[in-house]
Amino acid sequence: MRKFLLASVATLGTGGMMGAAFAQVPAGTPTQGQTAFPIANPTAFVNNNNNYQAPALPGALANPTPGTIVVHVNGKVQTTFQSEWGSADFHQFTLNAPTPAQAGNANQTSAAVGGAVGTYKVNPYALDSFMRLYFGADAMATNGLRYGAAIELRENFTSQISSNASTNASGYSSLSTVFVRRAFTYAAGENWGIVRFGMADGVIGIFDNGITTGQFLINGFNGGDNQNVSGAAIPFFFLAQAGAEYDNTKLVYLSPQIAGFDFGIQWAPNTSNGYGISTGNPLNAAVVTDPCAARAGSGCPNLSSGAGLNDGSRATNQTVIGVRYQGTFGGLGVLAYAAYEHSGHVQYTGLTTPAFLGTTNVPGSAYTGSYDNLSFGSGGAALTFAGFTFSANAIGGALNGQGALRPTGGASEKAFILGLKYVTGPLTVGVEAEKGWYQGNVVLSGISQRYAQGIAVGGNYVVAPGFTVFGEYMYEEIYQGANNFVTGAVGNQLGANLNNKVKAQGFLIGNVINF
Repeated sequence: MRKFLLASVATLGTGGMMGAAFAQVPAGTPTQGQTAFPIANPTAFVNNNNNYQAPALPGALANPTPGTIVVHVNGKVQTTFQSEWGSADFHQFTLNAPTPAQAGNANQTSAAVGGAVGTYKVNPYALDSFMRLYFGADAMATNGLRYGAAIELRENFTSQISSNASTNASGYSSLSTVFVRRAFTYAAGENWGIVRFGMADGVIGIFDNGITTGQFLINGFNGGDNQNVSGAAIPFFFLAQAGAEYDNTKLVYLSPQIAGFDFGIQWAPNTSNGYGISTGNPLNAAVVTDPCAARAGSGCPNLSSGAGLNDGSRATNQTVIGVRYQGTFGGLGVLAYAAYEHSGHVQYTGLTTPAFLGTTNVPGSAYTGSYDNLSFGSGGAALTFAGFTFSANAIGGALNGQGALRPTGGASEKAFILGLKYVTGPLTVGVEAEKGWYQGNVVLSGISQRYAQGIAVGGNYVVAPGFTVFGEYMYEEIYQGANNFVTGAVGNQLGANLNNKVKAQGFLIGNVINF
């Protein structure tokens, strides 16, 4: 599922995958659909080299010249056959009325309560398809100022469990919508750097660009179709090109490059978009006219304190600083970076009784409803020579999984990922593996921590410009003592020590058309 992000790849010597540059169309653009253009390898991502660093690099999209603007509309459609199976695929339950924490469990239905026995099994195969659309405008003023904007739209899927699509004239298509994934503006100058503003990648995502984290697989650990099934989905710990890193609105500054080095800094007031504060967007409306601050688990993005059960788990004032190096030495391409992230957090002012916090059946839990500031380091390196790329990345500190706050009293996180790929002409093959330790279930703070690991192998082949086929295999496992991954039971609840380690594996084959 991962897009080919090649701003850094160009430095590492694999930029040939980007194909021929699109020619800029002169004044008098022909009517769409009535003129054939030469086939080229199109990009299928928002972030191209016009808006990824200063100065711009050559790439698959034309760079604007003084007094011009380049407008591009790109997209992709991916189709896949997948088959996955794991230890959580078949279970039999004897259920009483569900607790609030269990009420949303997909393994329970209204017919399986009151002591009834229910058996649940999933089919190990599926057919998938999704689309994405990418829009961008890159301009250059006559004084050399570069500026522009970009948009990424994705297909969204609503759960079919609570929807009866057969009664809708549109069938299951009514469950698919389109949502905004990235939306940002930028301005850049070769002498002073680039500023990006909006829902977009931060310092970690830009500096890594999917390279040191080994994201060469079209489907991989970062949200791939092979990952999120069979009850054993492991986190992608490393944040690069992950929605947990780029989906909130932020300011990012990247310096010009000097002797291969550049640095970056970013800031975001919270983990949301300001337009989500309330209807009409007044800053104080969340408390004055919409008392969401008083609701348990409230979603007010501009809270500084709150009594909701999950309020304390949200970061404030996210700040990241980082430094990157790119260079070549006699055919060896080098990319390396390091970054540090810190944040505040919403102060929890609610009840701290075990019953309210969900720790009644977890004696010895250190969970109080409070969380620690984000404070972690992340960095990686990639070396490319003669078509081979070896990559490694590590992250560690006060966080929990993919960018979430660590509960006070919980375990710190440490994780690493290794990758090796080989590119020869249109063929790319390789392997990636990750492993991490983190708190996991917050109510088990001080009792147990979670670990997760996985390995993925695969490759893709460019059949023709814009047409790629792929095949991949993935194995995952995840463990936490006193935590039942199937029922959600914890501590000394009945069955809490069952299913505390789940495994899954699967393969997929498919194709993607970029245009």
